[in-house]
Amino acid sequence: MGSIKNLAQGFLVATGLIWLYSVVVLIRGGDAWLGLTYLLILFISLSTVLMLKLKGTRQTVGGTAKWRNLLFSLQGVALGFWMFDLATTFYAINITGLAVEINPLGWPLGILGALAFYGPALVFSYLLLFRLKEKACLYAALPLTLLTLAMSSMNLMAGAQNFQVFVDTAALATGIRYSMLTVLITLNLVVPLTLNRLIDAPKPQLNVRKP
Repeated sequence: MGSIKNLAQGFLVATGLIWLYSVVVLIRGGDAWLGLTYLLILFISLSTVLMLKLKGTRQTVGGTAKWRNLLFSLQGVALGFWMFDLATTFYAINITGLAVEINPLGWPLGILGALAFYGPALVFSYLLLFRLKEKACLYAALPLTLLTLAMSSMNLMAGAQNFQVFVDTAALATGIRYSMLTVLITLNLVVPLTLNRLIDAPKPQLNVRKP
């Protein structure tokens, strides 16, 4: 379960960075209302994560375990960049029809090319970091992680290019702008307060009868 948590943390970090990038690009060159909507959605996630961090118990991890967790979380970052590429490619090709897939396999079969890399890389990284305990395996996982990040950086750049199609074509309808903002502002207030009450709520105690 610890490895899944590390992978999810890396994926969430990548998603947050991409979302922040989307907000900036939309406000500067696209529909500012849509960028503001994205920003308010991001605040909901940030406030939730911050609340969980502040209320959670801190566990200190030292030694090689810290580096193993960090390296495997970077695999999650790479997956986040790849998913960004997939999502923006789907929008540019399937939704707008303004782009074409340059991969010889075409779309969506072009997904298989990256999957053939990310799948084995994720499996081998897991084996090297968590199944094989020798320190040499930790060193072997480092170049594999760097190679994965280099591969995902190309997905990130491709996703950024595809996202420009979204910036040029997407807009928040005038009739729902203020209603959407009202809902999101309300959620930004309600979600942290509700989560705080749920965390601070006293846990029910079971009565155990002694013989």
